[in-house]
Amino acid sequence: MNAVITYIFGKNSEILRTPLVIDTDVEYICVTDQQDLKSDVWKIVYEPMPNINSNRDKVVYVKFNPFKYTKAEKILVIDSSMEIKTSIQSLFDEYDDYEIGLKLHPIRDFLSEELPNWKYRGLTDNVINKFYKMAKIDGVNLSEVTEYEGCLILFKNNDFCKNLCKLLFEYMKILGENGNLIVTNQCPLSYIIHTFYKKSKIYIIERNKYFNRYFHNTKKIVEEKR
Repeated sequence: MNAVITYIFGKNSEILRTPLVIDTDVEYICVTDQQDLKSDVWKIVYEPMPNINSNRDKVVYVKFNPFKYTKAEKILVIDSSMEIKTSIQSLFDEYDDYEIGLKLHPIRDFLSEELPNWKYRGLTDNVINKFYKMAKIDGVNLSEVTEYEGCLILFKNNDFCKNLCKLLFEYMKILGENGNLIVTNQCPLSYIIHTFYKKSKIYIIERNKYFNRYFHNTKKIVEEKR
């Protein structure tokens, strides 16, 4: 049995999208703080997280701790803007020989290009400076760090993935402000993959093959080349 996990936090934040094709041997799980959310396909897990104020942080606690919600051997974590459009069994099968599955950023190739774009979504100059100071200490050139997105991630329920997620949480706390995690998870994810897991076998997820992507909380599809 494999699993898909998605998440919806905050009222009017997202649409729970029913897969267009449902695989019988896949468990579909949606973690949410909305008690009235219903689905005939998704297993709804109510997780209010009253001690966490930020909906972004709630998403991160689900996204990088999927092992809490399922015992499946392989887990696909998807953003709620994603709609499964075909069978994903081959996606799980192709992932067998890899350690983690990630999606490349559709526009920007490197972390140095992506960081400034988060200034429009709450990333401060102070945090960006933290990134560059950290990179200098680690001997990392941010212009060489491949940029991944956090909207699609394949995990195995094993120590490798659990330790990676634990390390990511540590970095997100260090880079955060005012007791919150850093507002972007894909930037620190890209950083630790490059810095600590560069030699790992990474499966690149082909978004267009398996998923439709929508603008958040709409029915308008986003066109992407990769």
